[in-house]
Amino acid sequence: MSDANPRRLLGAFIRTHREHLPTPAKSIGRRRTPGWRREELADAAGVSVTWLTWLEQGREVQASVTTLTRLAQALCLSPAERASLFDLAGRRDTDKKTEVPIDLLPQLSELPGQFNGPAYLIDRVWTARA
Repeated sequence: MSDANPRRLLGAFIRTHREHLPTPAKSIGRRRTPGWRREELADAAGVSVTWLTWLEQGREVQASVTTLTRLAQALCLSPAERASLFDLAGRRDTDKKTEVPIDLLPQLSELPGQFNGPAYLIDRVWTARA
């Protein structure tokens, strides 16, 4: 993507993930939209459709950490995708479940040596650890 505007990149990220979600079971009839509609995502994340539309369009709206967390859960994002969502929004993820305890780092740093191919270990802020 050639556009380096973080707001537009965030909007494209959300839209792409929304369109790749499986069609909700409660949807009825023929759909012109792949994946979820904005209304369905807004309902699942507990935000307004207007706000979600503005976010996808790259407008000047600010997403709180709580809202981004609900959005990540509604989009079923992996930890790496969740980190990208927060990074694009310019926020820091406060979810402690994604952090690796410091006492596990020595054991984890030995893991890349057990693979036949290249491997690396990164933390939640994408710092290479091993």
